[in-house]
Amino acid sequence: MVQKEAWEWELLNPESVVELVPMSVNPHPSTLAGKTVGLRANGKHNSDYFLEKVGELLEKEVKDIKIVKLWKVAPETNAGSQAPELSKKFAEKIASFKPDLVIGSQCD
Repeated sequence: MVQKEAWEWELLNPESVVELVPMSVNPHPSTLAGKTVGLRANGKHNSDYFLEKVGELLEKEVKDIKIVKLWKVAPETNAGSQAPELSKKFAEKIASFKPDLVIGSQCD
């Protein structure tokens, strides 16, 4: 006869404590004409190719738009950030180019 072992289970609460900090969001521009648009790849395969096409289409459709390909001018931001400190550094670097809008890509 095989004797069965008793299992002991520990229940955990999957909710975490999250501190919500109120913030205001910049209004979206009514037009992209004359604006600077940052294109941010996240380092995944083809994210830069996708954004290249987005940039081409924007330049074709919008007058006086300036496109900043962040993976070229700030390659250190061409990665996912796994920590808030790194995210903040990426955001500060991207903000240094003074974009009116940033478009990010999440491709594979």
